[in-house]
Amino acid sequence: MIERRLRIEPHPGVMARKEPTNLMQKTAIALFPDAESEQIEFLDSLLSPPPKGNAVIWTSGERTDELKLQPREGLPSWLPGEIDLLEPEEKAGKSRAYRDGLLYSLDYSSVLTGSALLALSDQIDSSPTVLDACAAPGGKSILCSTLLKPGLLLSNEVEGKRLGMLRHNLTRCRIPNAYTQRMPVHELAEQARHAFDLCLVDAPCSGQSLLAKGQDVQGCFHPSIVKGNARRQRKILSSCSETVRSGGFLFYSTCTFSQRENEGAIEKFVADHPDFTPLKVPHLAEYRSTLSEFPSYRIYPHRSNGAGGFVCLLQRSSRESEIGSIPDALLAYPVAPPSSIDSPE
Repeated sequence: MIERRLRIEPHPGVMARKEPTNLMQKTAIALFPDAESEQIEFLDSLLSPPPKGNAVIWTSGERTDELKLQPREGLPSWLPGEIDLLEPEEKAGKSRAYRDGLLYSLDYSSVLTGSALLALSDQIDSSPTVLDACAAPGGKSILCSTLLKPGLLLSNEVEGKRLGMLRHNLTRCRIPNAYTQRMPVHELAEQARHAFDLCLVDAPCSGQSLLAKGQDVQGCFHPSIVKGNARRQRKILSSCSETVRSGGFLFYSTCTFSQRENEGAIEKFVADHPDFTPLKVPHLAEYRSTLSEFPSYRIYPHRSNGAGGFVCLLQRSSRESEIGSIPDALLAYPVAPPSSIDSPE
């Protein structure tokens, strides 16, 4: 246990936070066992998060000058030109570019984890078929569309209210070749067995990194919450793996720090599905997790502009007989370009 109770001094303009709970401190020790100073920095970033700028994806390729952007000289050299980082005080949702559907704004950690898809640019078929299994509100689908240019993108969301948000964002941003579905992943697996080149699983999780965005996430470090999410994630991963064709890819990400939900989920998945192998993502080498022997990557809020997250990219071994097709019934709800873009509420 960190011996002294931490006194977290809030950053300017940020309301004071509570002291870390015992469960938060245990997590910090597990993540950084030999670095007490980093344990404190990590907890400070959760309890008193400084203002950080969101990323923006220029979905049309058209960049406007109405938003204050951070200099590209300070961004990673591998970051595609369609992605920028806003100054901390800038709010993209109030801009004309947002209303016109020219951009999508998201946490920078989502860009970092999603950028693992860049490792597939020379491995995956051109115009790949992609399933985003847990898609709302749409960030990973939109990022995938920007990075890989899918020939078909099926964005699935089982919750009705979140499905509406997903369709709105895909429509507003004019994402091409996109369809939506509302279906439990085990049913998707039954209908589209071995049918997709790539399946994205941005899994439901305990959401511990949301604290670094100033959100109040009750119980996110509690063992019962973590255990329940890990159990659900294993089921989702197992079902989604059935949709991946021979030689295809599975992308797994979360917005939590729990080893059980991250490296632990992948370790158990690979043990049960030995035909899947975790892949290296060279440009994310500095973020490689120290909590697993296989390649996986962690984003921490005290080390980056984002709130935090985890990603692992896996490939299925090649078997010629395991290539399926996508039934027409799954493509019943295309995303049509908007005739006009309404202002956000």
